[in-house]
Amino acid sequence: MLDSYFFVPGDKQKYLNKIDSINANYIVIDLEDAVALKAKREAIDLVLSLTPKKNHFVRVPFFENCYSLEQITQLIQHFEGRIMIPKLSKKDELIQIKNLVPDLDLEMIVLVENPLCFINLIEILKTFTSQIHGIGFGSHDFCSLTGIKHKSEHLEHYKRQLILYAKAYDVNYIDGVDLDLNDFGQLRSECVFAFDSGASGKFLIHPSQIEVLKNVKYMSDQELVEMKDVYEKVKDIPLDSMEVYTINGKIYEKPHILRIKSLMHTINSQIKLT
Repeated sequence: MLDSYFFVPGDKQKYLNKIDSINANYIVIDLEDAVALKAKREAIDLVLSLTPKKNHFVRVPFFENCYSLEQITQLIQHFEGRIMIPKLSKKDELIQIKNLVPDLDLEMIVLVENPLCFINLIEILKTFTSQIHGIGFGSHDFCSLTGIKHKSEHLEHYKRQLILYAKAYDVNYIDGVDLDLNDFGQLRSECVFAFDSGASGKFLIHPSQIEVLKNVKYMSDQELVEMKDVYEKVKDIPLDSMEVYTINGKIYEKPHILRIKSLMHTINSQIKLT
């Protein structure tokens, strides 16, 4: 029920060769944390040799001074504006990035990885809403900078706040990565919390996590049966004709029906993806 955003290191030819076989909703080709400084030059050449698809983003280390402005501009243009922006702090930094390609409509994933970005996020969203695909939570960087212990009970407040901002400006919220590849219990818990809180997607770093995400049980069997039953009864009702309905002894108003339609659309889309 959450979209998968899968990171692929930009300096590993063998992984880049397998992109088309990765069964994720979105691919993020990583030129930042996944690539050592000494490999940055080789990585950009590899990435620019790819033919990106519409669901491919590139994470560019805009603020590390490892690429020239010309190279950064080339990356943005090569991916037709689909970029992930790490280490962002304020609106002015996005303005500088936008000025590199003034005639190109951007589709950005903004990573919230530090307190200043968290505080400035509303201003960022106000200015660039139409060009922001989603807000991603870089929870590990955020905790490293703030001294917060990376535990669910300490992070849920920040996640709920980011989801609220995302909903207010009609962009996606993408939950941060889980680094434990030995025990997927935490990943499942994070997915359920994210879904229940209104998130759109989840960052993933290993192929096995994609399968875990697809098989997370977000609803009980009874809840799923009830939702499908309601959907079959209301799916063809036009938006301007919706009323209040009593189905199987429960009352459904327009907001309930819209949510059910949205969830069923997501379920059907993921079935097609598999």
